[in-house]
Amino acid sequence: MQRTLEPEAQELAEYMSELSEQAYYAGWMRDLEFELWDAVVNGPREYGRLLITEEHIGELRRLSEAARGWIVFDDKHEEILLPIKKWMERFETWRRGQKR
Repeated sequence: MQRTLEPEAQELAEYMSELSEQAYYAGWMRDLEFELWDAVVNGPREYGRLLITEEHIGELRRLSEAARGWIVFDDKHEEILLPIKKWMERFETWRRGQKR
């Protein structure tokens, strides 16, 4: 994990990674950022071995607001923070692709 993140963004990245570990024994499962955001938007659900609860969602929201963005995995830089507007554009592109 990159240590160049601001502390609030680092905390969000670590929490997201913890959820990935609980769900799949993987530090950052493919599409983790999209799956977690989908739960934030649409509510609790199963994700691997994990049940994403309202408590998880509340913590993700709190951390995202504190960081002023959302963490995405970049192959070159690992975890990076995207401003929320850019993140929501990326999420909508991903969501539309999932409906095919």
